[in-house]
Amino acid sequence: MTANVIVVVERVFDHPRLDVFRAWTDPEELTEWRGSPGWHVEAGSAAADLRLGGKHRHVKVRDDDPTVRVITDATFIEYFAPDVFVARQLISGDYGIDPHVPLELRVEFSVEGRDSTRVRIVQGPFDPAVAQYHAAAWEEEMQRCADFLDGDDDAEGGEGEADGGDGVLLGGPQQDRSS
Repeated sequence: MTANVIVVVERVFDHPRLDVFRAWTDPEELTEWRGSPGWHVEAGSAAADLRLGGKHRHVKVRDDDPTVRVITDATFIEYFAPDVFVARQLISGDYGIDPHVPLELRVEFSVEGRDSTRVRIVQGPFDPAVAQYHAAAWEEEMQRCADFLDGDDDAEGGEGEADGGDGVLLGGPQQDRSS
């Protein structure tokens, strides 16, 4: 199949934009929350050169089988702190993603109300067969980010102080436009 589906996920966090941006871009903070439940970022694997043309890398490891690893290598093709970053990614070890075909990840950080931040993730293109899986994974990771920002020691999910997210798939012949 052709990779032609874009995943869009949004969530509002009850935290200032600078705090949310730092959680996404500081390697030490990123290591604390990234990864869907059952996964974690390997200690010491996250690195980022936070500038246009800078590189980013992290390795996600499955909790119950550390031999299962997903490696993300990326280059920032846009970087405007604390508003947005866009990275061209090569991801290996992830089901349904060709490690030789780049994905684009765009993460926007907008002030919402007085002290809240809307995060909008746009990533793709994905093969239609795996796009929904990746949208759901972003929803789970957004919850873990909310838990981290809220100071919850158990960043495995649960109720945070963030509004619920909305995952949407764009493009592709099998797109469900009812969501």
